[in-house]
Amino acid sequence: MKRLLTVLVLAFIMIGIYGQRDSINYKLTDSLKCAPEFKISIAPTIGTVLYYRFVAGGPGRKFKPGFSASFDYSFRSDNKINFGFGLNYQFAQVEYTPNMDSGDFTGQTDNVILISFNFATIYNLKKNFYLSLNPLINLQLNYRSDLMTKKQTGLGLSFSVGKKFFLNNNIQLNIEPKLWINNIVPFNPDGWLKHRLTALGLNFGFVFGQNLSH
Repeated sequence: MKRLLTVLVLAFIMIGIYGQRDSINYKLTDSLKCAPEFKISIAPTIGTVLYYRFVAGGPGRKFKPGFSASFDYSFRSDNKINFGFGLNYQFAQVEYTPNMDSGDFTGQTDNVILISFNFATIYNLKKNFYLSLNPLINLQLNYRSDLMTKKQTGLGLSFSVGKKFFLNNNIQLNIEPKLWINNIVPFNPDGWLKHRLTALGLNFGFVFGQNLSH
């Protein structure tokens, strides 16, 4: 599983580099319109740690609010598929609650801060809708041994479905529900039970770049 995900991430990187090279070549020959886009996004989120497998016992977990901000650069063309990369900041809270099996445990809330490097594959749909699949390389900035949440440094994935609203020829607003799943492949595995910080948010992004469709 780890090898497969690592290969997929490397494949996305190579496809992105290849696509960028072709876009530049086409631009030089004027056979394809291509323009860079810069996107600044913020998103209120709600998330918690999920196991993605059956686990009996242990403390409960509640969904708590969080926040995400990102900066992305993409190579936009009139093709159906475009590529890009970006930098993402995630802040999440994970609340652990006592239950019948947790003994004297009274509860704890962990704050988790991640910086993620992402490689985007964007599929353009009709009427300015799009799909985006982004492999992530996550680095946790605030891990401590007293946190109940296991270290989230590793490979992750985000997925979104969005809509573009053109404000003028050079600025657009993107609105996209987005799902983040972190620590799919941990860089430093700690035991058989993996904590995968999972968040769902509504991403609002301002995109700066020439509108090729107008």
